[in-house]
Amino acid sequence: MYKSFRVKNFRCFKDLQINDLGRVNLIAGKNNTGKTALMEAMLVLTKPLTPQILFDLHETRGLKDSGQDRRDVWQQFFFGRDTSLDIDIRGNDDAFNGRIRHLAVAEHATEKEILEHIGQYVQQAKQLGLISEGTIDIRGASLLSFSFDLPNSQTERLKVYLPSKSDMPVYTNILFDQSSAFIPAQGRPSAEWIRDNFSALDLNGDLPQLIDFLSIFETRLSDLRLLSLSGDLTIWGRVNSHQIPLKMMGEGVNRFCNFAISMIAENPKYLFIDEIENGIHYSVQKDVWKAIGQVARDLNIQVFATTHSYEMIESAHEAFKDNDPYDFRFHRLNRRSDSDEHEIEAVTYNEAGVGAFVRSGYEVRG
Repeated sequence: MYKSFRVKNFRCFKDLQINDLGRVNLIAGKNNTGKTALMEAMLVLTKPLTPQILFDLHETRGLKDSGQDRRDVWQQFFFGRDTSLDIDIRGNDDAFNGRIRHLAVAEHATEKEILEHIGQYVQQAKQLGLISEGTIDIRGASLLSFSFDLPNSQTERLKVYLPSKSDMPVYTNILFDQSSAFIPAQGRPSAEWIRDNFSALDLNGDLPQLIDFLSIFETRLSDLRLLSLSGDLTIWGRVNSHQIPLKMMGEGVNRFCNFAISMIAENPKYLFIDEIENGIHYSVQKDVWKAIGQVARDLNIQVFATTHSYEMIESAHEAFKDNDPYDFRFHRLNRRSDSDEHEIEAVTYNEAGVGAFVRSGYEVRG
């Protein structure tokens, strides 16, 4: 798990430090304070040598790549779109041999030494079958480098380059990736994702756990099945004596089903949920948090979620306050009025702090 996290020159963050991270972390703040951006930075650090993650995140915000120049996309990840300053992301991860997990992202022109390095990298990629045979022209392309500290070395770093030309391959390197899942505020996963992960749950005997979770929303639910109607495989639930498509049970049920499936079937080391309150009625929020907390502890998952809902903060505290240890943390992002650039800071609340925050009724919407 991450114990602390620092991000510089990424999205809206000039320099943000967040400490005392817990098993389950809820992030709140007014609009444009970087709640989603903070989770994006954490997600990028779990995929330190996979530049494709930038384009995946671009799409989760409903944006499309122009298909002409990748620089149009990657510029948007730099603070103020200023690529003269490197993105720097560091996480104190207790699984990383006691060292800081460190990623630096920088833009370069195609200088001679970079061309030589890429030539070596492309040759290795061809030998591994990642790139088909043929020459690759990178003349005139800007480059984005991802530099990552090796866990067993004090000095050695791994580096991959992403060229701006859209006809160049996007490299993927899973050697130092950590399993993670990002659930955006809007949209649903593909039918293939649901089919494959639901099937994995069923084959592994984990379907009863999913049914228990969804019973938080529909107490009459007794069974789930993946059924085909007109060739479209979808999840159906038995409510009393009737089979009902899960899609007919409301947005909250379906959204919670998606991140419950992700936790159980994919078992990511890190789970990120944007605007967790969407579709979830306040009357079941406490039970939702209890379910998330139990699975996070059982499967050793660290959860990060964002919210605009005061009720979600209150219900999370109620769900976790009797746990020993208290493994919930609430983090509030604020823009500093004493800063010329209105830099963003994080204020973290532990058990006593969350209780005082809830009693104060502090406004988190807007």
